[in-house]
Amino acid sequence: MGRIFEKIINSSSGFFITGTGTDVGKTYFSAILLKYTKGLYFKPIQTGTSDITVVKEMTKLNENYFSEACYHFNDPVSPNIAAERENRVIEIDNINLPDSREHKLLIVEGAGGIYSPISDKHFMIDLIQKFSLPVVIVAEDILGTLNYTILTYKALIDIGCNVAFIVLNKYKPSGYNYRCLNEIINKPILRLPYYNNFPGADEIKGVINESI
Repeated sequence: MGRIFEKIINSSSGFFITGTGTDVGKTYFSAILLKYTKGLYFKPIQTGTSDITVVKEMTKLNENYFSEACYHFNDPVSPNIAAERENRVIEIDNINLPDSREHKLLIVEGAGGIYSPISDKHFMIDLIQKFSLPVVIVAEDILGTLNYTILTYKALIDIGCNVAFIVLNKYKPSGYNYRCLNEIINKPILRLPYYNNFPGADEIKGVINESI
């Protein structure tokens, strides 16, 4: 692969980080990418515990690398339900990208998967389409990943989104997901191994440079 991920990251001004579902590693990879690039992290819609706090703890970066959410709800549920419980409505027209000109890269993290509803009219995929950023799909290396990843990829491609690459989180060298996804989807796949603790700068550079 050479240093294809390094080249993709360095040639872009931003990415939208989505996932094949909830808890597959979107926030974790966003922290990896933030630590690697010293960019700007932005999660426009947050439900439950703040992912900004989680990413800060992992990366040890200060406030300058974070932009506040447009909507933050207390309950850790689907955005439309979280808003409903607080008698609020998420208006997609009111969600705009922050000014990231002082940063190398804008890292936008979605909530849930691409069809996570944000209102009775819109889904997360509509926000992805509005922002027009290259998309990174995060999937966990488990049973079912092939189906979830291919469905997500095809849905994004069908509406004209640019999928930059796929991240296979908690990569298992003995598994088959990496090989099969390479055969089915014509996109680079970043193998992100499991770490007991958040990786240091050298480990992150090694993953990005495919030296695992």
